Amino acid sequence: MTVNAVSNFRGSAPGSIASSLRTHFDKQLVQLMEDTLRLGCLAHRGVARAMQALADRDVDLAREVIAADGEINRLRYDIETQCYALLATEQPVARDMRRIAAALTIASDLERVGDHGKRIARVFLRMHQGSQSIPLGDLPLISDLSLDMLDRALHALGESNISEAEAVCRADDRVDALYKQAFNVVLSYMLEAPRLIDAGTHLLQIAHELER
Repeated sequence: MTVNAVSNFRGSAPGSIASSLRTHFDKQLVQLMEDTLRLGCLAHRGVARAMQALADRDVDLAREVIAADGEINRLRYDIETQCYALLATEQPVARDMRRIAAALTIASDLERVGDHGKRIARVFLRMHQGSQSIPLGDLPLISDLSLDMLDRALHALGESNISEAEAVCRADDRVDALYKQAFNVVLSYMLEAPRLIDAGTHLLQIAHELER
């Protein structure tokens, strides 16, 4: 606390000081939530753009996705720093403690979503070097459903909507079913035409990243 801040508090009632400190803490929690949601948006964008690069065979876009992952990593680090600082300086309890602990876990999960987008872009770049290709099949649909789940999860987080969060968990069953279906279809291509094994392996990797 600076000298000026201390001077401003002189003569204030203890309740007024406590209220001011609480207001500052609440603002920090709001900033933490905003940064977490922004991290989710960046992760969503990375996966969406990686799939766009795959569909359009856009090498430059894939490279942009890979380069943009650094921003996601930095923001995750910033969020973790905020969380540890709040835990150390504010010593929160009960609901506030749960919110900070949740932000730590969610930031880690969202950073991994960004990693999946980066990996999809890298797999596409390897695919682009090959001469054989396999239809994408249900992969765009799996991507759409997965990204919709992420959008809904972020909305549930921002609105503290428990029923929506539970609905997102149930929606994962459809993604799992489509993943198994896509796996079998690609595998059948590979068994019928061994020359497609490399291309098929790449598509299976992308399907796995989307399911994760």
